[in-house]
Formats: sequence, structure tokens, C-alpha cells
Amino acid sequence: MGNRVRRLGLAAATGACLLAGAAAAQTAPETATEGPLRLVPKSIPSPAVEQPPAPPIPVPPQPSSAATVVRPGQPAANPASIPQPAPSADPAQSHPPTPRPQPTDGIAAVRAFYDALGQADAARANTYVIPEKRGSGAYDIASMTRFYGNMSVPVRLLAAEPIGRDTVRVRYHYVYVNGRVCDGAAEVALAERDGLALIERIKALNGC
Repeated sequence: MGNRVRRLGLAAATGACLLAGAAAAQTAPETATEGPLRLVPKSIPSPAVEQPPAPPIPVPPQPSSAATVVRPGQPAANPASIPQPAPSADPAQSHPPTPRPQPTDGIAAVRAFYDALGQADAARANTYVIPEKRGSGAYDIASMTRFYGNMSVPVRLLAAEPIGRDTVRVRYHYVYVNGRVCDGAAEVALAERDGLALIERIKALNGC
């Protein structure tokens, strides 16, 4: 009995295999017409890796277009100095010009007067004249400047000596622009004004 059951089971298993083989034979042509299957590998994205920044490339310094080319044997030029800002004037240190002091000695006043004439500085020469005669008559500034400015040899005082309490005798020399030579002499009368010795009058002794 047991053997019969085993034979029936074996027959059933064999029948099932045959049926499966037939079914596979019928579906095989259809599958073959579709062509072979291709397996395409699917790309797997790789995780992003942060790259360190590239180090900067050093750039050598470029020579300036205005650089001076120094050749062998040629001395190097001195570099141009950097301009410095002009110092601002300090109002506390600004002082008005001091008036020219007047001499208290008569001889000194006479010498200063003729020295100013030698430079054709009639305005300064007038400061040695008494105030009531300054800039008028023989002491007119424009006339004195024009006359003493036309000298080929300027006025030069040769001697000054006192001949009284308020009088000084002088000798002087000049050559005018037209060639006329003057070896002159004069007596200069002095007067005191506010403690200063000033010229009051000049008397020519030989016409020049």
C-alpha cells in the first residue's frame, strides 16, 4: 500500500514538471522576440566632498613705469623729495614791522639821510627831515626819487663833521646820468623833535 502511494506521488510530481516544461516552451518564443535584457547599472551619487580653497599664487612686484633706469657707471639720481605741507602762520607770532628808529645824534641822522639818497629811497630819506617839511618843496618824494634814481654813480657821503651845536658840514660825490660830475659840499642845519635830531635845512656851498 505504501509503495503504491509513493508511486502515485512520484507520478504526480513528474506530471507537474511536464506541464511546467510545456508552458515554458509556449512562452519562450514570445520572450525571445523582445530581445535580450540589458542590465544598466544605476549611478549612485557620491557624497559631496568640500575641497579646501586653493592657496593664492604670489605675484612678483612689477617695476613702475616711471622708474629711472640707471646704467652702469651712471650715478643714481636722488629720489624726489616728498612735498611737505606749508606750515600755517601762527597769528600769535605775527608782528607788524617795527618802525625804523631815528638817530638822536645829528651826525648819525645826516649819514642816514645821504645813505638813503644813495639808494634813491626818497621815502626813507624823508624820515630824517623835520615833519613840517616832509614830502614838500625840495623834499618832494617823487622829485627826489626821479633825480637820485638817474645817477650813473650814486651819491656817496665823503665826510660829515660838526661846525656848531646844530650844524653839520658834509662833502659828497655823485655822477649824473648825463655825465655831469658833482663833488659837492653843504651845511646841514638840525633841529630836535621829540628827542630826535632831524634835518631842518640843507644849504649847498658849490651849486650841487
